[in-house]
Amino acid sequence: MREIMFYSDFPFGYHNREAEERMTRFAALGYKVHYVEKLGLRNPRPAQLRSVARRLAGGRAPARGPAPPFEVVSPTLMPPRRAPLIDGLNRRWLARQLLPRLEAPGEAILWLRFPTPEIVPLAQGSSFRLVVYEAVDEHRHGPGVTTRLRRVFDRAERAVLAEAGLVFASSEPVFDRLAGLHPNVVLASAAAVEPAPFAAAGERTPEARRALYAGSVDFRLDTGLLAAAARLLPDWTIVIAGPATREAEAELQAVPNVRLLGVRAPAEVPALIGEAAVCLMPYRVSDYGDTLFPVKLVEYVASGRPVVSTPIRAARDLASVVALAGDPESFAEAVRRAAADDTQAARAARMAVADGYSWERRIDQMRSAVEEAFARA
Repeated sequence: MREIMFYSDFPFGYHNREAEERMTRFAALGYKVHYVEKLGLRNPRPAQLRSVARRLAGGRAPARGPAPPFEVVSPTLMPPRRAPLIDGLNRRWLARQLLPRLEAPGEAILWLRFPTPEIVPLAQGSSFRLVVYEAVDEHRHGPGVTTRLRRVFDRAERAVLAEAGLVFASSEPVFDRLAGLHPNVVLASAAAVEPAPFAAAGERTPEARRALYAGSVDFRLDTGLLAAAARLLPDWTIVIAGPATREAEAELQAVPNVRLLGVRAPAEVPALIGEAAVCLMPYRVSDYGDTLFPVKLVEYVASGRPVVSTPIRAARDLASVVALAGDPESFAEAVRRAAADDTQAARAARMAVADGYSWERRIDQMRSAVEEAFARA
């Protein structure tokens, strides 16, 4: 039985459960998984102090849904993290929190989805048989990552790449960047879907003039474009299901035909898509946006529903089945046209594209790459 210490780029129970789903499937294949929650780069902000205190007390927020088939580890670090003395203590402390959980560290796999500097020493030396680095999006350009923190990230990533036997890239731009830095980079989109529930939802008769965005309402979403397009569609209901920042919530609540549903469990998403005539992907168009491959885009396509998106790279790659629009006027018009022109043949074409992003294919691909790299190690 292989043992994986999986360091996530999300806290456990986060709105996006893709990392948890991936490790659930590896656990089902017989791997013993330790899911380590993300620690990031920054010192905790005031709003995060409660979470830090809970971790120091040895607990974490209760998760919704059934218990996972793996251990969840909530390590802690002491601030200020960049201070030399504290940094050295944190690196040793993190190792003491993680390594004793492994039955045979020298035969285990360290799988990193974020190069937190304090975890880099675990990748170095002979603690693990294989180090896997999975680059999911360009976190180095994420919100709040200053020039100084980007340098910290880049140094840590280079150190991880020097030790990794296998690198997964979540999108073609990420692949292009890393292919010049490592000899074994595999393109494996983080977006994956279990097609059946979405295909079943797509069989439902949608509500006329109802559009849906299902996902986080944060810095990635072009809320200005979405609000303006909604005002141009006064006879439509624009439903938004997902956690929202305070600023985005205020902007969208001001639009009369926008309905904010808040956080919804992943199991509810297929039914929400089934109720919609058109699905929306109004992400900001930017260099960072072009590195993303949102799972919601694959979920939409798997249902067969028409999709209207801003022209980020992932949507351009699926332009055969996704309508692209970059400003409020063209976005609103594309929504009307997508609903009016929908056919059974178009639905079948969308669902066929989604087959290439099934969880079964993705896990088969990643497991094969991991086992080959493990054998070489």
